[in-house]
Amino acid sequence: MSFGIVFTNLLLVSACIYAMRTLDPTEHCYAYVAASLALIQGVLSLLRGLALVPDECGLASSISEDIVIVLPHTMTNIEIYLKSDLNRVAMVHCLCLVPLIYDVVGRIGDDYDPCTDKLKDLALFANMISTGYLALHEGNEQYYGLLAVAIIARFGGSAVDLLVDCVGYHVATLGPAGILAMMTYTLTGK
Repeated sequence: MSFGIVFTNLLLVSACIYAMRTLDPTEHCYAYVAASLALIQGVLSLLRGLALVPDECGLASSISEDIVIVLPHTMTNIEIYLKSDLNRVAMVHCLCLVPLIYDVVGRIGDDYDPCTDKLKDLALFANMISTGYLALHEGNEQYYGLLAVAIIARFGGSAVDLLVDCVGYHVATLGPAGILAMMTYTLTGK
C-alpha cells in the first residue's frame, strides 16, 4: 500500500464527488462528464494503491490516466466559454479531444506512437492559451485561478520530480483534482 497514491487519489475522488454533487448535470453536462470519468480513474487508482486490484488492469489504468489528463480542462473550457459572450467558439475545444482519441486507439491496439503524447501536450497548451484569453477578455479572476491550476497540473509534476524523486506522480494526480474543484467553484460559486 502506498500512502501517497492513496491520499492523492482520495483527494481526486473527493473533488469528483464535490463536482458531481454541486453541478446540475442538465445545466453543466460537459463538466459532469469530466467529473464522472475522473471519478472512475480516481477509484481505479485508489484500488491499485491499496493493492486490491492486480496489475492486470495496467492498460485500463493507463488509458483512464490519459483521459483524466486531457478531459477536465477541455470540458471546463467548453463550460466557461458557454457562459461567456464568446459562446460560439465553445465547441472548438472538442478538437482538443482528437489527440486523446488517437492515443486511446493506439493503446488499445498494439500500434502506440509516442508522438501522440506531443499532440496531447499541444492540446493542453491550446486549452491553457484559451483559458488565458477568456480570463483576459472577461477580466474574471476565477479564470486566472483556473489557468494557474492548469499550468501547475501540467508542469508541476515534472518540476517537483526534479527536486524530489518519485513525488511528481502525486502532483500530477492532484492536477485534475484541482481543475475539477476550481471548475466547480467557477461555474457555481459554491
